[in-house]
Amino acid sequence: MIPKRKIVYIVTSVFFSSLLFIIATSVNFQNNSSARQVSSETYTNTLTNIPIDVKYNDSKYFVSGISSEVTVFLKGSNRVALASEMQASTRKFKVVADLSNLKEGEHEITLEVEGLPSGLTATIEPQKVTAKIGKRETKKFDVSVTVPDKQIASGWNLSQVTFSDDKVSVTSDQDTLAKVDHVEAIFPEGDLLSNTYTATVSLKAVDSEGNDLPVIISPSELYMKVELKQTSSSSSSSSSSSSSSSNNSN
Repeated sequence: MIPKRKIVYIVTSVFFSSLLFIIATSVNFQNNSSARQVSSETYTNTLTNIPIDVKYNDSKYFVSGISSEVTVFLKGSNRVALASEMQASTRKFKVVADLSNLKEGEHEITLEVEGLPSGLTATIEPQKVTAKIGKRETKKFDVSVTVPDKQIASGWNLSQVTFSDDKVSVTSDQDTLAKVDHVEAIFPEGDLLSNTYTATVSLKAVDSEGNDLPVIISPSELYMKVELKQTSSSSSSSSSSSSSSSNNSN
């Protein structure tokens, strides 16, 4: 017969062994849960002004109406990959609008992300854009400019304006090109003109009501020379002033 003291010892040993096993298992479970929580932590970054890569047959068609930039929300657990995609110099992904298989007309396009590293997901805002596809055409146009009266100094009148090129090429779809009334040089604001004024100016194509049209102008900038002449009253005043100075000197 086993002594009572030995039975108590055995039972106590089994109890404490079981207790230690339960504690160890619980700690291990908690550690594993924490590890899983850390590894599954996600990060989100927002990228603005991301350009859209539009794919289409640009020798045959002209595309207009599509927005040039979008916002992209990146999400993932790989902070290194996220940081790399935040920089334009190391970025691998691009936002694409694929119009390759579409014909002339207006279309709603679903934007896609290409080249995104594994482990990252992307959401585009806006997700869809509208594009107008038309037959490509090019025409030559003269360039005109309006010189604001308020920018001509007192005592001076506009004589003539010349540009480095007499004509420029305007490219768009056939419908838009038919609406072009003229090509206009955008006159610099703020400068007060007297004698001869020169500047490099940007160009825009407008319709008969002065609305800007979606076109490509080549060249997109021109060298402009504005010549002015003194008004007769100003010239007479200058002559009188010179004569007075001469008489006084005598």
